[in-house]
Amino acid sequence: MKVMENAVQLSMFMTGEQQQMVDRYIMGQNKDVENRAANVQQQVNALLNAGLRPNVHFKNNFTIEKNVTETVTLGGRYYDVEEFETEVTYNKSEGGVFLLHDTVVVEDGVRQIVQKSTWFTLTSDGKVECSTIVGSYRAVKPETILRKLEEMKDAAKERLESLNQKDDHFTNAMAKLQSEFPNATSVARNNEWVRTRTYTNSYTVDVVMVSFENGSYIKYDVNGFTGKVSVREVFDVVEEALTMNDKINRLVNNLNQ
Repeated sequence: MKVMENAVQLSMFMTGEQQQMVDRYIMGQNKDVENRAANVQQQVNALLNAGLRPNVHFKNNFTIEKNVTETVTLGGRYYDVEEFETEVTYNKSEGGVFLLHDTVVVEDGVRQIVQKSTWFTLTSDGKVECSTIVGSYRAVKPETILRKLEEMKDAAKERLESLNQKDDHFTNAMAKLQSEFPNATSVARNNEWVRTRTYTNSYTVDVVMVSFENGSYIKYDVNGFTGKVSVREVFDVVEEALTMNDKINRLVNNLNQ
């Protein structure tokens, strides 16, 4: 079937230049689908040959829809043909090939391991470029990708176990502190911003904050591995309100007792 037969004219007065533009558009779209299909097959073959398994290490959701009829706008200011609309019938494609890697996320309040998909490209010499998996845009062999995916799987399991253990330690610490300070208005787990000499090296750390009605508070560190609780900061509203002379008088009184 000729390409021209795939174009349904909205106007019986379409010019020769318009018809040529329609023909080129259809050929270009169909050629793009062919190229994408060939690239997808090349990607799949490279991954399979390296030992990667479908739906375990990668997914392929590439599909082709043939003979799709749509209305498109062609021509315009950058062409020698005035802008016009017409219906064209051509092939379309969607999806592609994506690597699958394990990561820890919180969904619906539950921390769990899920598979995330990420893009990659195949170089002319059969290597894989994927910054998410490799950590840089350096091209590596598909076998290296397989090894890194397995490492990420193990790392996700260790991270989930570590975070759950940390949560348990904080829960226990908060229960202990609540019992120790029954008059506290709240005992909560918060994020503490730790500023260093450079902003890029600054970080956040989890703490337990015990707050009191007068605005005083105590912050505690909780070791995520051992569960050990230690005082990080104490803020006493009464103490902060004392003047220098108040502190001197208090010291003198204590020494004279």
